[in-house]
Amino acid sequence: MSRHLRSLAATAALLGTVVAMPAHAGLGDSLIAAGGDIVIRFEGSDAGYDSLISVNGGPEIFPNHATAPGTTLDLGFFAAGTPLDIVLHVTTTGDYFHTGPGTGNPDGIPHANVIYDFGEPGRTFVSFEDIFGGGDHDYNDHQFSFTNITNAVPEPETYALMLAGLAATGWIARRRKAVG
Repeated sequence: MSRHLRSLAATAALLGTVVAMPAHAGLGDSLIAAGGDIVIRFEGSDAGYDSLISVNGGPEIFPNHATAPGTTLDLGFFAAGTPLDIVLHVTTTGDYFHTGPGTGNPDGIPHANVIYDFGEPGRTFVSFEDIFGGGDHDYNDHQFSFTNITNAVPEPETYALMLAGLAATGWIARRRKAVG
């Protein structure tokens, strides 16, 4: 079983839920606002280290060992297409890790796993690994979810559909040219 699937299974077990495979899940995915108010909910932590998160340079919130799972906070309105930089501040070590590709992290590796439509339609789940160098790769050290987030990377099905449409358009144009 791949590391990503193990992470997904561990997350589902931690949350005590049985869920269908999400529409898209990805280690190192970037997050984009879909437009409207974004509500964040703390989902839990299984970390030995203390940590906080912040969104787009805002105040640090949700201390992982002092926040009750289910605690929510309305972050306010974000215009559609606004990139979201979620930062995990590991206060125990002083490290900062960002969502998105590993290029934004001091060790050069992705530290956040993103799962779209996890458990509830329209809810995006984010889970961090809090140890420099990737740690144990369980991505359960600081977990939270959002509303009004869109998949920044089109799914493979989207590309396939787009290519099929382009091929059909080309075929129709060629056929019209041959007939006319």
